[in-house]
Amino acid sequence: MLAVSVALTATPLWAQEADDPPAADQQDEMRRPGRLLRLRLPITGSADSAFRSIVQRTKTRLLTDYDGEDRPVIVIEFAPLAEGDGFGQGTDFERAFSLARYLTSDELAGIKTVAFIPRTIKGHGVLVALACEEIAMAPTAELGEAGIDEDPTRPIEPAVIEAYRQIARARRTAPEAVAIGLVDRNTEVLEVETESSIEYVEREDLEEVEQDETVIRTTPLFANGSMGIFTAREGRMFGAVKYVVEDRESLAGLLRLDSDALAEDAALVADWRPMFYTIEGPITAKTPGRTRRLVDGAIDNDGANWIGLRINSSGGSRTYALDLASYVASLGNDQRRSVAYVPEEASGVSALVALSADQLVLGRDAILGGGEPEPLDEVQLIPLRDSIKESLAPSTPHTWSLLMAMVDPDLEVYRYTNTQTGAEQLFCETEADEQADANDWRQGDAITTPGEVLRLTGEDAVSLGIATHVVDNVEELNQIYGFQSTPREVQTTWSLELAEALASPGVTVLLLVIAFAGIYFELHTPGLGIGGFVAAVALLLFFWSKALHGTADWLEVLLFVGGIVAIMMEIFVLPGVGIFGLGGALMVVASLVLAGQHRLVPRSPEEFAELQTSLAVVATAGALMVVAALLLRRYLPKIPILNDMMLAGPEGEELAQLNYRESLAEYSHLVGKQGVTTTPLMPSGRAEIDGELVDVTAGGQVIDRGVAIEVVSARGSRVEVRQVTS
Repeated sequence: MLAVSVALTATPLWAQEADDPPAADQQDEMRRPGRLLRLRLPITGSADSAFRSIVQRTKTRLLTDYDGEDRPVIVIEFAPLAEGDGFGQGTDFERAFSLARYLTSDELAGIKTVAFIPRTIKGHGVLVALACEEIAMAPTAELGEAGIDEDPTRPIEPAVIEAYRQIARARRTAPEAVAIGLVDRNTEVLEVETESSIEYVEREDLEEVEQDETVIRTTPLFANGSMGIFTAREGRMFGAVKYVVEDRESLAGLLRLDSDALAEDAALVADWRPMFYTIEGPITAKTPGRTRRLVDGAIDNDGANWIGLRINSSGGSRTYALDLASYVASLGNDQRRSVAYVPEEASGVSALVALSADQLVLGRDAILGGGEPEPLDEVQLIPLRDSIKESLAPSTPHTWSLLMAMVDPDLEVYRYTNTQTGAEQLFCETEADEQADANDWRQGDAITTPGEVLRLTGEDAVSLGIATHVVDNVEELNQIYGFQSTPREVQTTWSLELAEALASPGVTVLLLVIAFAGIYFELHTPGLGIGGFVAAVALLLFFWSKALHGTADWLEVLLFVGGIVAIMMEIFVLPGVGIFGLGGALMVVASLVLAGQHRLVPRSPEEFAELQTSLAVVATAGALMVVAALLLRRYLPKIPILNDMMLAGPEGEELAQLNYRESLAEYSHLVGKQGVTTTPLMPSGRAEIDGELVDVTAGGQVIDRGVAIEVVSARGSRVEVRQVTS
């Protein structure tokens, strides 16, 4: 009979163990060794064999020189990748069954296995969880729908059902009927209450139960037609889940393990592809963008999954340090790990960057934090705290109190101990009160000094659980992570160096002057395109350098192009209106100013200084462009070879006569005469008629440049022409 009984008259042992952990003062005497291993889902290819090797090495380590009574613990944390729904679907059944049989075999005698489910798990990874002796789940996690990857139009293979039955029978983590219901949507599982117990049976076995027991109540647990799935609370009801925990620290307390026992052992993780990037000196506006481009390049091009950041900095800009810290916090995921290595110093705001990595390794004489903090008034403090609390801290392994203590000298941070689990955290009083189990946290000693930002040595950081290791040199770090040699250093590229040189204020001014001089030259020459080509290259270099520098994006490019189009419409399509010309000019200026600053709206002193620099660059370039235009207009027509490309303006007696005629606005003497257009007529433009440059209109026609025309009428200053046809 496929059933399991739970006595109604006795409290199960697991409930006592989960709800009544040992008192805090007894825990140190009851500690036992343990290790955490992360099992990434889905399990495909040879992932099961690789994980078996890791488990075997971990077992050897735990049992070496250990003679305690309690078995060492291996906690397997199930980590579904982000692809798809992020629930671990796609696991091969054969791979999962192979690993499940290994976990239930005699090879792991002497070791206790615990499955930790912090997030919802679906697919055949569920079978591996059932193969562990105990299951711990987060309150919001779910476990089930093991057959979600099977063809829903066909019955589940009998071999698959038998595998789940075999693992459930071998481990007794979950009732057999429940295990079958998790994978087979055609199995209806019932909760049957009898006079002596609660049993979980398949619908087809209900009659057998009724023959042996008096059935009081029958409740469907998993309905026919849908695969079973249960929450942590539901799993505890029928004995599948032993612990409901929020995090690793709480689980460590319940399992009577050291608080750091459930930190993943880096040397046991296979297939690291490591890299190092060095952040040297004060953090400036260039640092976040440069770091992002070089590190992302190593990840994309080389497949780096161990991101080492060697930090040696005395601080720098708070604004840009927060930007860099946010990027570092985003590096770690289920497939990558970020490690900050501080051999000497990460003081001031650079400490935020170091604390944002997944793990922190300090040199033995290194200093974390300290230094002279930037003055903070209330207007600056509130948004800074909100940014760290809401955005940065949730992505790091640390509390927001610890991060704020690195920049706020008035914040008092204490060591807190959870009286129920023994877990320790660093909180200010405000954050401690914000905890869901605030009454369970007992305040200890302060770790901050009034009036000073937090400053820690390597040993201090390790004792507080902030750093994972203290090393004397990089060779020791290599040993910790199992590297045969020091990871390669990511070096800057020639393109990045060129982009940063072009993005400097002086070169930026030069590029803008060249670009607009080229545009001016193109508009005043018959049309070889030299000016346009030079302008295009200069603008391309300008926006490319700003994009790599991290200050320009598509917004600035679109604003510039849109502004130029609007100005062209003002000149050639709707002359005299003024709206397109003014609006286009404002768009061009706005694009150039925004291309020189990191934020659209500046907030910090550094950002306002950046705005001032950007405005100064654009203003200087504008002034030099006016000078360049005057020089080109005056001297270009007199330069040999180039004088045929640009018409010289009238001078001397000719200029005086032209001014006299224009003052009288009299062009009747040109009626009937022919000339050549010097600009496109759309329909207005300019033409050379009888040796004079005259503003003309084509009466609604569009005439290209260099086309023969004839004056048909002249009324005051309005000269109307038509195209001469052969």
